[in-house]
Amino acid sequence: MMFSKGITKFIAQGCSDHLDEETNRKVRVINLFALVGVCLTLVLGLRAIVDGNVPLALILLVATALFGASQRIHVKVGGTMGRVLSMNLLLTCLMGLMAVLVVTGGNGNTGPLWIYIVPPVAMFFGGFRRGLQSNFGFILLIALLLFFPDERLLLTSYSVELKTRLIYSFLTVTFLSAFYEYSRQKTFETVQQLSERFEQQARQDPLTRLPNRRGVQQYIDYELTRMARSGRPMTVILADVDRFKAINDTYGHDNGDQILMRIAQTFRARIRRQDIVARWGGEEFLFVLPETPESNAMILANDIREALAQLPVNIDGERIEVTASFGVCEVNADVTLNRALSLADKALYRAKDKGRNRVCAASQLDD
Repeated sequence: MMFSKGITKFIAQGCSDHLDEETNRKVRVINLFALVGVCLTLVLGLRAIVDGNVPLALILLVATALFGASQRIHVKVGGTMGRVLSMNLLLTCLMGLMAVLVVTGGNGNTGPLWIYIVPPVAMFFGGFRRGLQSNFGFILLIALLLFFPDERLLLTSYSVELKTRLIYSFLTVTFLSAFYEYSRQKTFETVQQLSERFEQQARQDPLTRLPNRRGVQQYIDYELTRMARSGRPMTVILADVDRFKAINDTYGHDNGDQILMRIAQTFRARIRRQDIVARWGGEEFLFVLPETPESNAMILANDIREALAQLPVNIDGERIEVTASFGVCEVNADVTLNRALSLADKALYRAKDKGRNRVCAASQLDD
């Protein structure tokens, strides 16, 4: 049980909630591959010592050290650089070890059989394109070692049939590994795009294409943090379309939806780049104006109100007037966001009570 927990903890080294699942997956594979590499080369190295094959033992023990070092690099260095260095060292070490096994023949001339490890590892660490490049570069090296005249680069001898079949079978494994990696990458990209699309849909009002309550909340949280640092207030504006129920009842919900879309376009066109407008619910909209005092927000709200009142809206050849009422409240050290939203809502209904198509500030509620 303790051993299993230790292995699990080792494989999870370098993983973080801040990293995406694909990156954490690579980190776990780096740890696992390094662990397997250390254990395998260490066992084979010790066996080579027992068999009296000192050169092979030395090569395997050096590989053991390099596999171990690759794991420590990504843990200690961290970040993308640490992962890239670790993966490159692992792959270089693996390819170098495989080349040595081909040159020496390994135990009973079975060394070349290990080269089939390379294609899937290269594809995983390098991705489809770089994996292909690494595999083709490696097999060119192996072909050079095997087919060099008079086998002068080899410390052993292989039949021509073994050499050619080794190359052909390696290319086949490379092709299959590349096909799998390409399919995996495409599947991952499709899933990621769908996830991002669903996330966007969850944060966006489908009719007006404005952020919904959930979508605007992330922006508000960011602005509250910035406001806490800068000490500058921000202001919220609640806007409600006047007599919208009557518009729906008279002209139908489809026309009502078209009007809401026109209103959203008008609102978006009149705000500043740093501002945001969201559909707060039904015919109600929320404006968030960062680093803006209430007095300046009142000016902007009146500008938006006038632009909306002048908006040409024609339904079945009939021109109708569309207006909205606005409630404005500043968020500052003394007024929290929830309090400001409540006061803006009260100011909005004060504007409604005073005849609609007007702007009312929370500071005017006691008037």
